[in-house]
Amino acid sequence: MAHKPTYEELEAQVLRLKDAERELREMEEMLQDKITLWQLLIEQSKDGIVVLDENGSVYAANKRFAEMLGYTEEELRRLKIWEWDGRLSKEQLLGNLRRANTSGHSLETLHRCKNGAIIDVELSYNGALYNGRKMVFCVCRDISARKRMEQELRESEQKYRELCIVDGLTNLYNARHFHSHLKMEINRANRYGQPLALLFFDLDDFKKYNDVYGHVEGDKVLSRIGEVVKRGLRQTDSAFRYGGEEFAVILPMTDLPSAITAAERLADELYREVFSPASGEDVHITCSIGVALYRPNEAPMSFVQRADLLMYRAKSEGKNRVCAESVL
Repeated sequence: MAHKPTYEELEAQVLRLKDAERELREMEEMLQDKITLWQLLIEQSKDGIVVLDENGSVYAANKRFAEMLGYTEEELRRLKIWEWDGRLSKEQLLGNLRRANTSGHSLETLHRCKNGAIIDVELSYNGALYNGRKMVFCVCRDISARKRMEQELRESEQKYRELCIVDGLTNLYNARHFHSHLKMEINRANRYGQPLALLFFDLDDFKKYNDVYGHVEGDKVLSRIGEVVKRGLRQTDSAFRYGGEEFAVILPMTDLPSAITAAERLADELYREVFSPASGEDVHITCSIGVALYRPNEAPMSFVQRADLLMYRAKSEGKNRVCAESVL
């Protein structure tokens, strides 16, 4: 015969059920509090947050992520990740989603906005199982402003470096850079056994030009001379304003006959330039050029002095000419 519970036993069971019900309700409230907290944190985040399934569909996203891309949250939920990722292909993105795990990954990528604009994004993501489905939690930070600042800083640094080695009037390299660059080319010539030529040239009677027309007109000549010299350079050549109206050109992998030809061509190009410092008056500028070929294991200053002496030899022989070692 079955035991018939007593009143006291029934009362104890009711109390246990009430306790269980209370604990369950407390757990539900705690869970709801956590869900509310996470929703608040996600929505208040300054970073964009999007949850994707392994097929690239949007499961959830916060308002910030939608704003980053210029979509409404409803529009966003209809998109696939490859519709906004501007760097990786659909196949690469699907591979990343399916490989995502709890260890997490970080990378920089590009996102395409609704209006077609491209923004730089720092992306952190990790994968997890949710209700038996693979989900990928992504935190996206718009770093476009930082990237612009970094680029501006690089450009400023480059401009500063150029200002340190470039002559502001002629836009040729300055004398300070000449010596360091010449040493580099000499080391290369010694290492590989290649010829290296050096041109030194000076504008003829330039002091007289300044005295007659003034230094402002003289500066215009120097600026134009810089343009002419740069036009005639090969990619491997380098030109320098050595000082005043004196210039130097370094010609790597160039033998003496080729260097003489380059010097004669430079002299012709300079003479073809027409200057008009005064109304109705055209003036041509000539130059005297010395051409020297590097001697193996020669000291840099010895090389420079030989080219400089050859330039002065050209001046003493009548100006407007090229003087090279072969004619000594």
